[in-house]
Amino acid sequence: FCTLLAMDIEDTPAIFDAAQQRGPHKGGAAPAAVPTRRRRTATGDAAADDAPVLAPSSRVFMHTFGCGHNVSDGEYMAGQLAADGHVVSDEFGDADCYVINSCTVKNPSEDHFVSMLKRARATGKPVVVAGCVPQGDPKNKQWADVSVVGVREIDRIGYVVGEALQGNTVRLFGAADDAEAAAARPSASRKGDRSMPALALPKVRRNRLIEIVPINAGCLNFCTYCKTKHARGDLQSWPVADIVARVRAVVAEGIVEIRMTSEDTGAYGIDIGTDIVTLLRAVVKELEGTRVMLRLGMSNPPYLLRHLDGMCEVLKHPNVFEYLHLPVQTGSNAILDVMKREYTVEEFARCVDTFTRNVPRIGLSTDIICAFPGEGDREWQETMDLCAKYRFPYLNISRFYARRDTPAAAMKQVPTHISKQRSVALTALYNSYEGFNDFLVGTEQGMWLTEVAHDKHHLVGHTKEGFVQVLVDPAEASIGDHVTVRVTSAGKYSVKGTVVRINDTARILRSGGDAPAARAQVSSTPQTSSPQGGVAGWIRDRVSPFGVALVSASLVLGYFMASRHVRHVK
Repeated sequence: FCTLLAMDIEDTPAIFDAAQQRGPHKGGAAPAAVPTRRRRTATGDAAADDAPVLAPSSRVFMHTFGCGHNVSDGEYMAGQLAADGHVVSDEFGDADCYVINSCTVKNPSEDHFVSMLKRARATGKPVVVAGCVPQGDPKNKQWADVSVVGVREIDRIGYVVGEALQGNTVRLFGAADDAEAAAARPSASRKGDRSMPALALPKVRRNRLIEIVPINAGCLNFCTYCKTKHARGDLQSWPVADIVARVRAVVAEGIVEIRMTSEDTGAYGIDIGTDIVTLLRAVVKELEGTRVMLRLGMSNPPYLLRHLDGMCEVLKHPNVFEYLHLPVQTGSNAILDVMKREYTVEEFARCVDTFTRNVPRIGLSTDIICAFPGEGDREWQETMDLCAKYRFPYLNISRFYARRDTPAAAMKQVPTHISKQRSVALTALYNSYEGFNDFLVGTEQGMWLTEVAHDKHHLVGHTKEGFVQVLVDPAEASIGDHVTVRVTSAGKYSVKGTVVRINDTARILRSGGDAPAARAQVSSTPQTSSPQGGVAGWIRDRVSPFGVALVSASLVLGYFMASRHVRHVK
């Protein structure tokens, strides 16, 4: 069997890596049958004598666009499909069903999604769409002939694919708010009458050394340019205990890096009476005594302002990368006001000053939107001045895209040629910076080697200080090794070094199976006759113990209850 997860990283920072995958079914048994229903009548009701129809294992094409949270959702969906016995593949032309997980952050990512959707439709095979595009625009007529899995319904992907393979169309946009539907989700993590998919579901990771853990969904803001809010909704946080349990489980599996993700990690816990620092302190306790590293995802300034001292404390912990993604978007208070970003440039600067003073080698990443509506020459110069002052090591530059049905789309737009000029000018400013990584030359740094570089030759690790990319020769070590590297030269985007010694090898590799794939490539999976540990070892390495037990216990119950109300849930 070959279970694969493809992704697209065009809308993520260059340093972002997705995670790898896990195995298709338990032991060496034949793939599990997927319970489905017979075709519905024109009214959508099943026949009175409708009984479960078992479909054989099918090949499912899957592709994910977008951010870390979306990638994690895609990995969870692939894991459940694999656990159901399907073969999840990136081979477009050889599939029985197509699952496309979409991103709505920028126009290009949505355009690529629509293009792939047209290709999938043209095959005449069943199509299931997921992610933020359909969720943010549920009444769009282009979903009329496809099945939809909402962003908080990903734990029902197996059911939806099973129905699609039987010729039925199922659209689940928001069953989490429906009491009957929520009762049919034994995997859900609930607080009051709310429910979200559990973190303990099975997962197929693209890089099996790295686990992406979503800690909350949605946000508290109403930025005038953002379409993601329409899809992900208001803030909902997973309980601290659930997140810690997930971390404990994946550390036991042999994961060497954990990446916490959400639309705004800094807002974590506000809805459930806790906060991001409380969570991080609980998580790093699980990592103490190990070499597992933690990286925190994007955090907006308003909520980090409340926790600056605590965040500095956590970032200095030996198991935490000294890296933070803190988007400012513009250096103009007037434009921040139009964006409804809910902070000032001065408050952003306070965050940056505090972090750089207390964590001197921190790698700070920020985002800039060029030519937002209302941005004149003076406002743009304020942005240039802010970037020149702080010389951010990681700068994500984007021209403004008007997203349909957002307030910013109705505002007077800055001409395209000016948008291009400003993007070019800021890029030139960033490229003029030198010496970011010179401090590392001559030092020895410990790190895990987790992927292959873009040059398809060097192996990549990251320093604790600044999350700097380190390139080493593959003749000196292997992916999955923890090494001490002496840095010999520094460039703008990475440093190079030689391996002084190999300290450890990831347990998940020692027990057999293949090495993780390079970024943006699809990994291969050993055949059932693999001599390196056999199927049992292969499954043990890849499938979450929590997830397998959970799916095994809930498959039948979840299907029968969910099938009672297959409908378009608004």
